Parts: sequence; C-alpha cells; structure tokens
Amino acid sequence: MIVLVVFGTLLHAADPRPGRPRLILTPTRAETLRSEIGTVRRELWPPVLESADRLASMPIPVMPNANNRLRYIGDTMPALGLAYRLTGERRYAEAADRWLRALVAVPRWNGSANLGRSAWVVGSALLYDWLYDVLPAETRHQVRARLAAEGEILLEQAAYWRLLSNHSLIETSALGFVGLTLAGEADRADIFLQKARERTELIIEHAPLDGSWGEGVQYWQYGLGYLLRYLEASRTAGDRDYYPRYEWLKKTGFFAIHFSLPGRPDLSVNFSDSGGQDYVGSFLFYLPASVYRNGYYQDFGNRARSSTAYKFSWMDFLVYDPGVEPLDIRTLPTFKHFDDNDFVVMRSSWNADGTLVGFRAGAAPGRRNQADPRRLERRGFGPGHGHPDINSFCLFAFGKWLALDPGYVHQKWTRDHNTLLVNGHGQAGEGKEWLDYMAFEERQPAPSILRAETNKVFDYLIGDAGNIYVDQARVEHFRRHLLFLKPHTVVLLDDVKSHGPARIDWLLQARDKLTQIGPREFEIAEDGVRLSIKPVLPLNYTANIQTRALEASGTDGTVRTLDLASDSDGRTTFLVVLSALGPKAGQPPDVKFSDGRLKIATSDRTWTVRVLEPAESADPSKPLLQVDRQP
Repeated sequence: MIVLVVFGTLLHAADPRPGRPRLILTPTRAETLRSEIGTVRRELWPPVLESADRLASMPIPVMPNANNRLRYIGDTMPALGLAYRLTGERRYAEAADRWLRALVAVPRWNGSANLGRSAWVVGSALLYDWLYDVLPAETRHQVRARLAAEGEILLEQAAYWRLLSNHSLIETSALGFVGLTLAGEADRADIFLQKARERTELIIEHAPLDGSWGEGVQYWQYGLGYLLRYLEASRTAGDRDYYPRYEWLKKTGFFAIHFSLPGRPDLSVNFSDSGGQDYVGSFLFYLPASVYRNGYYQDFGNRARSSTAYKFSWMDFLVYDPGVEPLDIRTLPTFKHFDDNDFVVMRSSWNADGTLVGFRAGAAPGRRNQADPRRLERRGFGPGHGHPDINSFCLFAFGKWLALDPGYVHQKWTRDHNTLLVNGHGQAGEGKEWLDYMAFEERQPAPSILRAETNKVFDYLIGDAGNIYVDQARVEHFRRHLLFLKPHTVVLLDDVKSHGPARIDWLLQARDKLTQIGPREFEIAEDGVRLSIKPVLPLNYTANIQTRALEASGTDGTVRTLDLASDSDGRTTFLVVLSALGPKAGQPPDVKFSDGRLKIATSDRTWTVRVLEPAESADPSKPLLQVDRQP
C-alpha cells in the first residue's frame, strides 16, 4: 500500500475503508465517473476542479457562526472530496482537512435558525464519509463529535410541522445526514436517523399533489437541493429508497420548467419570496431525470447548466446520467395549471419573443392540505414565504417584465401586487416580514381557481378570492376572469361585490416608466418594449400613478403603481385590456366597447369578445368573456 506523509500523520492513497464512501459517492460510482471525465462528462468536470481549486487556495475567512454569508462553504466543500477521489491529488485532501478543522473550531453553527447549521453539517458529513481513510484520526474524531452535537440540536430544534417550508426539508436532511454518516460510530446515530425517516415520511405525505411549491422557485430549489442529496445518500447507504413512491418528486421538475421565462431557462416567474435570477442547479433535474428516466428534466438541466463553477458543480457532475435521452422542453404545452396550489403559467411560445402570464389564486397550503382535518393540529404546515397575493398576475414579454410581481419582499402587503384593495384593505396575513399563514388559512372559503381552460387561440382563467380579504374590507366576492388572446393580449374582467358601498382600488405594478398617454390609456415602457393598458370599465374612475419605495428582488428600490379607484354601491366590474408590444410594433390595438361587445383590433387581426353582466350567470365558473369571433 502506498502512503503519503502529510502534516505529521499518514495520508493514504485512494483506498477507502470498506463501507466508505457510501453517501452519494460510492467506489463503483467513482470508478465510472473517473472513466467518463474525458468523454460524456468532459463539460461538467472543469467547474468541479475550479470549485475545488478555489477552496484549496483561499484563506479561511473569519467565521463567527454559520451565517448566510458563509453557508456556501458547506455547500461547496464536497468538491474537494470529489476532486481528491478522482485525481488522487493530495492537496485536495489537505484542503478538506484544513476546512473541516476550521469549521469545528467555530463555537456555534447557528445562522438563519438552523439553515447555516444544516449547510455545514451536510458538507462536513460528506467530506467525513468520502475522505474517511485519508483524514487524520484527530480530524475524524473532532468532526464525528461535532456532527453528533449538531445532531442533538437539530433533533430538538428542527422544524417539524412546517412541512411546506424549505426549513423542514433542509433540517430533516441535515439530521438524516448525521444519522447516516455516524451509523455504527455514535450511540445516538440511530435516533437521529429514525427521526429523519419519520419527518421524511411526513414531507412525502403532505407534498403538493401537483408538484409545485407554494414558497416559489427560490425556496423550492433551496429545500429540494438538500432533500435530493439526503434521498440519494439514503439510497446509496442502503437505508431507504424513497424514490419509487415519491409522487411529488416525479412531477416537481415541471414546476421550475413551466415557471421559467420564455427563452431564459435561467430565469423564473417570481411569485412568493422568490427572486427571478438563476437559482436552479442542474442536479435538481439530472437526478430525477436519471431516477425516473425523464427526458424533459434532462433537457432542462442541460439548458440551465452553469458553464462556470458554482457551489453545486460537484453535484451536477456526480448525478448526471448520460443514458437519459433529452426531450425538448419546447414541445411541452404552453399552458400549465398546478391545480393543488392553483398557480397557472401560460405563454404564447417557449421562444424568447414570447409573452408569459402568471396567475395565482390558491389556498396557502394547497387544496389537499387546506382540507386536511389535521391542518390545525399540524400548525397549518407552515408556508411562511407565501404572499397575500390572491388573484394577482404578472406579465413578461419580449424579454422584459412589464406587469411586475415584487418577488422576495421583507414586508408582505397586498398593495404591492397586481390585484385589488377594497375599502383600503388587503388580504389576511399581510403586514409582517412573514406571511401569517394561519390567519391566511383560517379564512373560509379558501381562494381557488374555478376555471382553467386552453386552446390554440386563447387561454381562460377564473380566480375566486373566496373569503381571503380581511373583514374590514367587507368583500362578498371577488372573481377575476383572465382571457389571454394569444400571442400578446390579455383581457381582465373583475367581478367585485361588497357588503354595502365600497371603494375599489385596481392595482398594476411596474418597474420602469409608467405614464398616462391618453384619456383612458396608460403605458409601461422598458427598452422599447411596451405594455398598453386600456381600462374600459367602470366608466368612472380616478387614475393615480405613484412611485413608491419598495425594496424587493423584483424592483430597483422603487415601484411604479397604477391605481384605478372607483366608488361602488355594492357591485363593480373592472374591464381592462393589456397588450404587449415588441420593439418593432406600431400603435397599440384599437379597443372599442359597445352593446356588451369588446372589439380589439390589431394590424393583422380583430377580436370580438362578448362581455356578460355578472348577474347574467348564477354559475361563478361560467366565463363572462366569450370570444365570438376568432381571427
């Protein structure tokens, strides 16, 4: 056996102790990976080495705890272990030892509750497992003791009932990693692992039926990124194979795919606390693609893949399965209703010049969990990163956000969304840093989408706000009809009924220039792309354009708000036509309304839409906008 002497202890060449590595990376997998570095994985390997080299060369920063700024260390450290296992270069093992000793020396691993702790636990656990045979005995002893201590904290403090929160997925995964890593080496490893198993079963049981995630794409990828690593580690360690019966996991890649922007797989619709930037690691698709033989996931993973090093480059490399044939995501339907959380995303095409409309009108924990008789006992399942944004929409066209959702914002207010205020009031749960999801869930009936239909010519939605507005608003019902006339026109009809006289504020948010250009005509403009806004009803309203301070991921520190205010004697109908115009477009469509018919004429087509009075239909799911003549 060849040995290398490093810092006074024996550093053995790659000859893992029997049974290790066993977490995600195994000896068999390592052999396959090594043989494919120059072939099917040649584009994935350089970012792994770049990540490892960066950690190997950088000085240890000041680390008071595992705060948000330092989480990346735990996420990236496994690149050192992988680089060593596949190259045999001892500098990677030396660097791993240096980082592990530095982390162990930090007195407390707290940071964002247990999120920072979880990042450092998972990274340390993987290095401990992958480099067990080459780490100095003292380092192994210190890491083993620290993982056991952190396991006790996670056992006591980890989110239990917040099953629809990233916290639950992340902290459960970290606890499971402690149990898997220390199995046979720590007295309470079995207790840690058993608790992780119990929590994983609850997460699977209450996962949204439609594959979506109520906290938005940002927290979807955050929680799923940990859970996938734990599920794969559990499988390779021979503990549990959760994949075959995890229905949410089979579907959830389509959530991010449909939420991606036209021509920009790296960007996403930013409902809930989500930024719109590149949050999606390819391993989130490569691993389910491999497990479920899903070619769409493989294709999206390829399209979203980072060409430069990032914290999970090592995971992209590890789980990519070259045997899965990609299926072009552009062949997927352009309309998707996630019918448990009641998100809808519709687009004219998957191409960069397409128009995308997103819509939200669902119960905070989704339909299934809202109806669960154990919901109160289980504390509402905890989707704290949601927003009070029922019946709101967003619109992206020709590469620009036109009708804006604020995304991640530190104060949750209905007034910051493209929906209504009634009598100056918004929806339940608003006004704090986190959505008061229990207040949101207590309102019955819950909001829902009553109708979602699509054809080649148009898409149609009806969102019912239910009883989501606070009592002071005195709302009897608010139903929003959205007609998407492809490719670039949206007609909104809002049927609002109140208990007595009311003031209704119809709100539209923009990031860039918002101006009134005519008596009943407004425009949002950004870099030559425009959104024409033509209110048709009510006949009498007061228009106000404000520039407000709003620190959010979707703004530049301010937001421009169009407020169309109307006083009602108890029933109000808003009818507004929105048209997205590309850089080469001419005048906005001509809009005329007469005798209950709306005519929308562009340079190459004319739409005729019959507009029904809300009182004409006793069925709330019946369309009030009926396309009489299709171009």
